[in-house]
Amino acid sequence: MKRVFEKAYGCLAGLALGDALGMATEFLTPRQIEEHYGWVDGLVEAPPWHPHAALPRGRVTDDTGQALALAGVYIHCGEMTAQAAAQALLRWAEEQGEGLAGPSTRRALAALRAGADPRESGCEGKTNGAAMRVAPVGIVRRGDFEGALRDAVEASLPTHGTRAAISAAVAVAWAVAEAMGTEATVESVLERAMEGAVRGREYGAWTWTAPLERRIELARRLVHEAPNERAALRALYDYIGVDLTVTESVPTALGLVELAGGDPMRAIVYAANIGGDTDTIGAIAGAVCGALRGINTLDGQLLRRVEEVNHLGLEQVATDLV
Repeated sequence: MKRVFEKAYGCLAGLALGDALGMATEFLTPRQIEEHYGWVDGLVEAPPWHPHAALPRGRVTDDTGQALALAGVYIHCGEMTAQAAAQALLRWAEEQGEGLAGPSTRRALAALRAGADPRESGCEGKTNGAAMRVAPVGIVRRGDFEGALRDAVEASLPTHGTRAAISAAVAVAWAVAEAMGTEATVESVLERAMEGAVRGREYGAWTWTAPLERRIELARRLVHEAPNERAALRALYDYIGVDLTVTESVPTALGLVELAGGDPMRAIVYAANIGGDTDTIGAIAGAVCGALRGINTLDGQLLRRVEEVNHLGLEQVATDLV
C-alpha cells in the first residue's frame, strides 16, 4: 500500500503544482510568456495587467479546488453520484468563490441553485472542467476501469454533461487509473486514455466533437516527429491547440505526458510555457505523470510552498483516498 499512497499523493501534488505554475501564464501566448519570463520553471507572479494579477505566487485555481471537492465526495460520502458531486461543487463555490471557474461551471452552478436536476444541469457544458478535476476518480478506481467510467460520468454530469466533456473526463480518469498500477508505462497510460475517450463518448447530451482519441493520437505523433522539445511544444500549440475546449487542452496535456516521458516536473514546466489554458493543461499532465511516477519525483520545495500558500493538506487527502 505504500507505493499506492506514493502514487496517489504524487497525482494530487502533480495536479496542484501544474495548476500553480500555470496560473500566472494562463491566457498568454508562448511569445508573451517568453518576453515576460523567458522560461518558466518555478512559481512566478502574474503580470500586473493579467486577470490573475491579484493572486499570490503559488496560488492554485479552480482545477485543484474542484478536484479536492470531488475527493471529498469519496471521503465523506463514500460513493460518487451526480447529486453528491453537485453539492460538493456548490460548497466549493460558496467557500472559495467561483470567480476562477470556467463558463460551463458558472452556468451550471447557477442552474443548480435555481433547482435544476444535477443529472441535467450540465447539458450544455462542453469545456474541460470535468476533465481537470477527475483525477481523484482514477485514484480511487485504480485498475477498475468500469468503476472509473461510472464515477467519471457521475462527476461530470452536474456541470459538463455533454459527450465531448464526458469523453475527456473518462480519458483522464482512465489514464490516472492506469498510471496508479505498479506495471504502468507512458505507453499503457496513453493507450488507456484513448480507450477511455471512446467509452466516455457513449454518455451525455449529444454535441459536435472530433473524436478525442484521434486528437490524442495526433498529439502523440507530433511529439514523436518533432526534432526537439521546443519544436514539439510549438507543434502542439499550432496543430492541437491550448484552448479550454476539450479537443484542444486535453490532448495537448496528454501530448505533454508523452513529451516528458512521464516525468511530472518536466510535464508541468512544459505546460506553464505552452500558452493558453496553462493551468488546466498543467493540472492534467501533472496529475497523470504524478500518478505514474509517484510523489518522490516532484519538487518538494515547490510543493511545500504551494501547500503553504493554499493550505491544501494533500498528504492527508491522499491517505484518505487510498
